Amino acid sequence: MLKIQKNSIDKWELLLKVLSEEIPEDNRDFQHWLNEDTENKKLYRSLKEGEQNDTFFDKDQVFKNISNKLSLNTEKKIPLYQKKWFKYAVSSVAVIALFIAGGYFTFQENTTPEKIVEKNIFDPGSKKAYLLSMNGEKIDLSESFEVKKEDGTVISNNNQGVISFQKTTPVKKAIERQTIYVPKAGEYELVLSDGSKVYLNSESRLTFPSYFEGDTRHVELLGEAYFEVKKDGKPFIIKTPDLTIEVLGTSFNINAYQTNPYVNATLVEGSIRIRLSENQETFLLQPDHNFRLDKLSDEISVQQVNTDIYTAWVRGEFVFRNQPLTEIFAQLERWYDFTIIYESPDIGKMRFTGSAEKVRPLNYLLDQIQAVTDIQYKPEGDKIILYK
Repeated sequence: MLKIQKNSIDKWELLLKVLSEEIPEDNRDFQHWLNEDTENKKLYRSLKEGEQNDTFFDKDQVFKNISNKLSLNTEKKIPLYQKKWFKYAVSSVAVIALFIAGGYFTFQENTTPEKIVEKNIFDPGSKKAYLLSMNGEKIDLSESFEVKKEDGTVISNNNQGVISFQKTTPVKKAIERQTIYVPKAGEYELVLSDGSKVYLNSESRLTFPSYFEGDTRHVELLGEAYFEVKKDGKPFIIKTPDLTIEVLGTSFNINAYQTNPYVNATLVEGSIRIRLSENQETFLLQPDHNFRLDKLSDEISVQQVNTDIYTAWVRGEFVFRNQPLTEIFAQLERWYDFTIIYESPDIGKMRFTGSAEKVRPLNYLLDQIQAVTDIQYKPEGDKIILYK
């Protein structure tokens, strides 16, 4: 029988992260745990291969053991593993997530088309942004246009959510600085004059010159963006309120919302050098690694990660891996343009794992949470209240 110790909760969280591909299998801490006991290897193999049998992995007893030792709520009306949808919607990873965090939700495509068509609480976001120029112009990018500026830059916007800046014959005019602002419930793509691509998430702002001159390429970011920087021999430098990032040519994601208690920089390929704004300390990030700065404690961590989790929004997805509701709803608030209210602070601390397409209406996601937890929700104007 599987034995659960209260002081081993960190090991269960570690196992969860490996099974959900948040960290790689060859993680040093995980390998240390795996080799501590042959039972650990048996458990991991059983969970990974989906070969759970009653003689080794007694779900009822495991739930009772963990509930008793970790003081989890055992008064659920129906255990998750007895629900009809469980074998389709929840992997072995989710079972452990429930035991550790006290809750689990999953956004699975198991609803028929007829059921999907229902009244939406809040519609999902779309491709929308504004171009803010130096002279105070605010141009809505919902319509296609092409214009040549006095500094020789040709700005082209199409109806597919992409704006591009192209340098033509130089003229004797000061280079204009441009700003792309993406409001709530929006996202947009731009192609800079050097060919670099930037994907801007909701409530994000990028400021940059119409074209780059000199020995470096400088841009400023507030919010979240995914960069595909084109190599041209000149360093590409991104300035945020808390970090400065220097690259030559690479793909990476930066989450630098001022309202977030953290800053994340996730490298997909290439290399980037990160410098803190307060000092000259630098960090060289390697591919498949995430740099995280806790702005409240100034604590820094660098870990190997599954970058798909951090870049899912660019592919039109939400992917959550053992994250607290506060982090999850921070993303949902920006995309669906609503305000979340927690009746109890404990609700925001609950951790969940799940994924969904961003085109889904908000009430579809909320229904999934409500279906597998004690959490209920109710809309009030532009607010959603979560309660038990």
